Amino acid sequence: MTEMPELSSMKCFIAVAEELHFGRAAKRLNMTQPTLSHRIRKLEDSFGVQLFIRSTRSVELTPPGETFLPLARDMLVNLDEAVLLSKLAAGGMSPGGEHLKVGAIDPAAHRLLPLILRRFRNRFPETRLDVRIYDSSELLRALERGDCHVGIMRPPSNVNLVRFRPLVADRFMAVIPRQSPLAARTSLRLSDFVGHKVFTLKRFELSSFEEVHNQITAAGIDTDIGVNVSNTTAALALATAGLGITFLPEWIESVVSSAVVLRPVEELTQEISMGIGWRADNPVPGILPFVEYADRVSRAR
Repeated sequence: MTEMPELSSMKCFIAVAEELHFGRAAKRLNMTQPTLSHRIRKLEDSFGVQLFIRSTRSVELTPPGETFLPLARDMLVNLDEAVLLSKLAAGGMSPGGEHLKVGAIDPAAHRLLPLILRRFRNRFPETRLDVRIYDSSELLRALERGDCHVGIMRPPSNVNLVRFRPLVADRFMAVIPRQSPLAARTSLRLSDFVGHKVFTLKRFELSSFEEVHNQITAAGIDTDIGVNVSNTTAALALATAGLGITFLPEWIESVVSSAVVLRPVEELTQEISMGIGWRADNPVPGILPFVEYADRVSRAR
């Protein structure tokens, strides 16, 4: 009879499966590579199947490994959720029939928010949810006024009233019209964009966009002064129309059309974070459970 794997071995398997590199996975888990390799071999021995194909140059999942990965993720999420529910019940914070007002910026609505809402609603079906989409500044004001109880948002500059917990971070990618000669390239540096039509998104209230703009211009890339956009959707529309190359957070992978390709740029390492905000003095009982679910869902992605 196959023994149940240890929790630590499950975490090791998931890390290697996601990184496909034992060195990076070991660093992520804060352990040595030989220890990680031993844990994986022990897990494979207990299952009686090979989970990874290893060579000196690559690591790949076997078919049994690919089958086991989503199940392993679900097992860890369910265990984490059981611990959370026990803590919530012990603290008297189990949501009931309250009306929870949830706000989100547009990027969250395409990826992170649906995952949070699904798991939260499955556990707390009696909580009435009112979900609205805001821009960043509107959402911060709604939280401060109490018009919104929790918000999936960018980090606020003013944290006097609103608490904020980071959830995920997106790297910036080059958004390239498919007809551009750069679209065929899989490896790009900033110098490759010199001489091409480029425009940037001017949202300098968010420091990451300003850093990207400054790095692009410092690399000698001339940006099109005839193009002025102030939100991601407009910038993506212009790139999709073939009017130029731009640089946007990777969450747009979920909404881009086949008219553009996304490519990482070697020197462009800036990230833009997204998290959850709430007012600590708001008494609605569903707020803190929602915050905790958002944190766990983001870590399980």
